Amino acid sequence: MITTARQLKDLIRNMSKKKSADAQILMRNYMMERFLERISLSEYKNQFILKGGMLVAAMVGLDARATMDLDATIKGTNVSVEDVEMIISQRKELHHE
Repeated sequence: MITTARQLKDLIRNMSKKKSADAQILMRNYMMERFLERISLSEYKNQFILKGGMLVAAMVGLDARATMDLDATIKGTNVSVEDVEMIISQRKELHHE
C-alpha cells in the first residue's frame, strides 16, 4: 500500500523505466484511476458513465492512448457546479486501500 507521496513517486519512476513510459502520463492516469475507483465505491457509481480516451485506455491499455482528461456523463443527478464539487469533495474524503 502506498502511504506517502515519496512512495508513489518512486513507484511511478520505477514503472516508467520498466515500461519505457512517460512518468507524467503514468502519474496522471494513476490519479484518474484512483478517482474512478472512489466513484465506483460510492452511491454515485451507477450515475457516472465513463467515455472518451479514459474509457479507451481502460479497454485497450495505457500505451494505446494517453488521455489528458476524464470524460463522463452523469445521469439522474444535478450537475450544477456546487453539486459536482460536493460529489468530488465527498470522494476525496473516502479512504480506500
